[in-house]
Amino acid sequence: MNKKIKIIFCDIDWTLFDHSKSPSRFDKRSIKYLSKLQKEGVLVFLSTARPYHSVKRIKMLDLFTPDGMILANGGLIIYKDEIIYNPLMKEDDFISLCELTNKYGGNLEGIRPYDCFLINNNIEVAKKLFDTYPEDIPPIEDYHHQKVIGVNLFISKEYDEKIKTKLPKVLYYYRYHDYGVDVASIPHIKGEAVKFVLDYLKIDKEYACSIGDDHQDISMFKETNYSIAMGNGKEEVKDNAKHITKTVTKHGVKYILKKLM
Repeated sequence: MNKKIKIIFCDIDWTLFDHSKSPSRFDKRSIKYLSKLQKEGVLVFLSTARPYHSVKRIKMLDLFTPDGMILANGGLIIYKDEIIYNPLMKEDDFISLCELTNKYGGNLEGIRPYDCFLINNNIEVAKKLFDTYPEDIPPIEDYHHQKVIGVNLFISKEYDEKIKTKLPKVLYYYRYHDYGVDVASIPHIKGEAVKFVLDYLKIDKEYACSIGDDHQDISMFKETNYSIAMGNGKEEVKDNAKHITKTVTKHGVKYILKKLM
C-alpha cells in the first residue's frame, strides 16, 4: 500500500454515481474499495456540490460511511458527524433575496446544514430545475429567522440583471442552469474546503488525493499532490490532473486507486 496517501477527497456525481444508466446507479465496486482503504487507515471524504439532504436522498450514506463530507461545493464541512465549517448567510441578506425572488415570480430553496425548504408555493419553477436534477420537492416554510448556508434560486435567466442590481453586494450569484442559481455569502469552492480539512487534520497536501470529473474539482486538484480526473470528465479537468483514470462505468475510482495504492 502507498503509505503516502493518507486522505482521499472523492466527488460523487459521474465519479461514484453513474447517470448514464437508467435509473442512475452507484459504482459499488469503487465504493467497496474505498471502504477497504478506510480499514487500512486512509481517511475518505466525499466532496460534492450536493447538500447533505441530497446525498442522503440518493442513498449514498446507506452504502458508504465516509470519514467526512465537503458539501455544497465547500459551503459545509462535516468530520466524524460533527460540523467543523459552516459559514451562514446573514439573516437580512437572506430576507432581501427572498423578497426579490417573490417579486419576480421565482422560488428558492433555503439550504440548512441538514435539510432545506421552499419559501412559496410556486412549485412549477422549481420543477423546471428538478426535471434536470431530480430531487424531492421540499416543504414550504416562513423564510424569516432562518439560518441558511446558501440558496438554490429557481428563476428564469431573464431576471438575472434585475436581481443582481438589487442583490446585497456581499452575496455571490452563480447561474448553472436556465432555472437554477447558486447564491451564497462566500464563494463555495471545493479546493478551499480541501485546504481547510488538511489544515484542520494537520495533513500535508503531499499525502492527499482528489478525484473528480467537473470544473469545481480542478480547485481540489490544486490542493492535493495526487489529482485524478475521471475518463468521462470534462477535457479541462483532465488537462489539470496528474492522472486520468477509466470512466465511472468502468469503475475508474477503484482502477486508479489500485494502481496508486
